[in-house]
Amino acid sequence: MQIAPNSVTMDSKWQESETWFRSLIENSTDIIIVIDNTGNIVYGSPSIEKHFGTALTELTGASAFNYIYPDDLPELTEKFFEVLNSPGVSIPVQSRAYAKDNRMIWVEGIVTNMLATEGVNGIVCNFRDVSERKNTERLIEESEMLRHQLMEEKINRQKEIMQAAIEAQERERAHIGRELHDNVKQILSTAKVCLEYGRENAAAEHHMIRRAEDMISTAIAELRELSKSLIQVYEREIGLQLSIENLLESVRIGGRFNIWVNFYLPDENKLDDKLKMALFRIIQEQLNNILTHAEATNITITIHQQDSALSLSVEDDGKGFDVHQKRMGIGITNIINRAEIFNGQVDIHSAPGQGCRIQVNFNI
Repeated sequence: MQIAPNSVTMDSKWQESETWFRSLIENSTDIIIVIDNTGNIVYGSPSIEKHFGTALTELTGASAFNYIYPDDLPELTEKFFEVLNSPGVSIPVQSRAYAKDNRMIWVEGIVTNMLATEGVNGIVCNFRDVSERKNTERLIEESEMLRHQLMEEKINRQKEIMQAAIEAQERERAHIGRELHDNVKQILSTAKVCLEYGRENAAAEHHMIRRAEDMISTAIAELRELSKSLIQVYEREIGLQLSIENLLESVRIGGRFNIWVNFYLPDENKLDDKLKMALFRIIQEQLNNILTHAEATNITITIHQQDSALSLSVEDDGKGFDVHQKRMGIGITNIINRAEIFNGQVDIHSAPGQGCRIQVNFNI
């Protein structure tokens, strides 16, 4: 019996074609798996071992679902039934899968129902490992989330600082208003009464006018001091230390106080000018408290920076007070609020007869 030449040629070409396709599959970096209608693996390409670290002999006969990340099983099960009901249709699939040693990888590809195709008789799954891309996408997403979170925190912090600044400004205005109303207004009102009494009583006229003049001079002096306290600020051109010395000069002139300043601020040029202004105002506020209430003789001001820790203390040897009983006045409240704008922590150490120390700590 002779075999037709065309038959030999066809068989040869089929064998060549099979060899060619097998060579493509076995050398492909894609992951090719064939499963049956129950999900069991009947074939796997050699690239599986590269990506999953598992020998083909371990996979054959095992359920493909055993290697799927649990959270992805519900969706993948739905896809499997969709594939079973859609012969010949390629359906995109994406999932996380377990490799050897519980290492997780991302795979994506297409799944085609070829159960009815002679020579295949299975569901062909063609995947590629996209773990690197997924990890990059995750890092980008986390970076974006972090950026938005930091931006939101920055905006909220700016709102808090603005609100604190507005509140501090309102308290400052209230303080000025009380000074004008309770002090200067009272002095001028008394001077007015003296003038009116002197006009109606000739015998006392000269004396009343002199008293009114003295009171008006006192009122002018009070206004001058109030204005001076508002004008005195930290001057960037001369630095914080000299600005503080200028503030203390007028206090020293009267000779009532011995004042010492311990100043160690090696990175002053790197500090925010607004923070230095806050330090200046806190010192000014506490000096005013000491002058008004403390009956002190000695005052010590210390500013010290060590790396990111910045501390300010103002200490006096005055009469002190019970911090647990005394309500915080406007001066202490202003100090606390100025410190809070820069996340500063204020500690007050005092007791009757033992002076007072205001300590403010910043993390810069």
